[in-house]
Amino acid sequence: MSHMEDLMRKTIEYLDSQNWHYKLNENRSNVIEMSMGIKSKLKSVRMLIVVEEAGIQCFGVCPMNASPDVYPQVVEFLTRANYNLKVGKFEFDYNDGEIRYQTYLPCKETDPHIKDIERVVDVPFLMMQMYGDGLAKNLMGFGDPENDIKAIEKK
Repeated sequence: MSHMEDLMRKTIEYLDSQNWHYKLNENRSNVIEMSMGIKSKLKSVRMLIVVEEAGIQCFGVCPMNASPDVYPQVVEFLTRANYNLKVGKFEFDYNDGEIRYQTYLPCKETDPHIKDIERVVDVPFLMMQMYGDGLAKNLMGFGDPENDIKAIEKK
């Protein structure tokens, strides 16, 4: 069994331990897809887990893209959110307004523990849940990035 196959097996083992429903991408067998319900105005997050020889990368993709008129407001919100983050980061695609939270577990020469896989998989949807209400306000053009981040991070 190759290292990548072992990483995929362990990742699926973790997902199964949580009783989560997922599917393998039809075109890319190293990509796992699922949707996670979250407690925020966003309601859910699309999850993509990419397993490669060098590591495991996970994306929590926001269900709403930003429209060009709110790009500056949303980017300020995400930049302020990113400032003190320790595990992962928010990303913004200026081409289409897509917002996602990305984590990465390097494990080219290591055998990750199940807790490491848990962290790389869980953090994106937990961060979308934590920042989701503020992000939704800013996506709709009603937010105040500085005050919204302060309110979120006081909790």
